Amino acid sequence: MFESIVSKIEQYDSIVIFGHLNPDGDCYGSQIALRNILRLKYPHKKIYAVGSGLKKFFDIIGKMDEVSDEFITQSLAIVLDSNDLNRLEDKRAATAKDFAKIDHHIDTFTFHEGPEVIDDKATSTCELIYLFAQENNLEIDLVSASALYLGMMTDTARFQFATNFVRMFEIAKNLCALGVDPILLNKTNNLVPEHTLDIKAFIYSRIIKDKRGIVYAVATKKEREALGVTSQQIVGNTSLLSYVSGYPIWLILSETDVGGMQCEMRSSIHNVQRIATHFGGGGHEFAAGFTIKEFKPEKIEELLNMCAEAIKKGNE
Repeated sequence: MFESIVSKIEQYDSIVIFGHLNPDGDCYGSQIALRNILRLKYPHKKIYAVGSGLKKFFDIIGKMDEVSDEFITQSLAIVLDSNDLNRLEDKRAATAKDFAKIDHHIDTFTFHEGPEVIDDKATSTCELIYLFAQENNLEIDLVSASALYLGMMTDTARFQFATNFVRMFEIAKNLCALGVDPILLNKTNNLVPEHTLDIKAFIYSRIIKDKRGIVYAVATKKEREALGVTSQQIVGNTSLLSYVSGYPIWLILSETDVGGMQCEMRSSIHNVQRIATHFGGGGHEFAAGFTIKEFKPEKIEELLNMCAEAIKKGNE
C-alpha cells in the first residue's frame, strides 16, 4: 500500500513533514509520529516536522522543528492530513525538491506533485501512519505511539465515529500495549484556557434551532472581538451543539477578520462533506468545514437549505 511512499523516502537524506492550517490532534500527532518512526529507521537522515503543532502536548509528545528555507528546497516534503499544498500551514512546502502525501480525507484530486496514499475510510491520518509502520516492520516507540493515539482519539471525537470500529479499537489496543497512557492524553486534551468557558457560554446563548433538523450558532466579527477570540476558536467548538436532541446536523458559523465566513459542520448520519465541498471546503463524511469570502445572510440561507435537503434525502 505504501510502496511509493517508501520509495521516495529511500531517495532522500533530508525530509520535511508538513501539516495543515490550524493543526489538530491528528495533524500534529501524525507529523510527530512519522518523524520519530523514520528517525529510528534512518538515523543517518535529517528528518523534521514543521508547523505550530499543539503546544499543550509538547512536554508529553514533543515539539515541532525549525528548518531553513534552503533546507526545504533540497528536501522531500511529506504532506500529511491535507488535501494539497494550498491547505498547508507552512507555505514553504511548495519549494521542496520532491513530494509525497498520506491522507485520510476524501480525494479532491488537487495533489499532483508526487505519489499519494489516501484512505478515506481510515479514522485518521494517524491510523494510516500506524499501518505504514506495520507494513514496513518499523519500530514504534512510546512517544510515537502516544502521538498516534492522540490523533485517533481527537479525530474520532474520543472514538465515537469510525467506518471500521474493529480496526480502530484494535490499533488503539496495540498502542496501549506499547505503554500509551489514555488518561493522561485525554486529561491534557481537555485542558482549556479560561476564556474557553466564555466561548462556550456565548455559543449556548446563541443557539438557533431550524425546524428542518439543523441546530446552529452564528458569531459576528464584533461579537468575537468582544470575547477576544479568533474565528477558529469559535467554530472549533461545534461539538457543543451535538448534545441538542432531535437535530441530525449541527454547525457553527463565524465571521472572519476579513469579512468572510468560516463554518464547521457535523452530523452522525448525513453526509456534510458534500455540502462543504460545494463551498470550496472539505473534510470527512460526517465532519467537514469551509471558509468563503462572504459573510452574508443569503450565503447562510443557502447553507441551511443544503443541510435541510441532505436531511430530507436521508430520510426518504
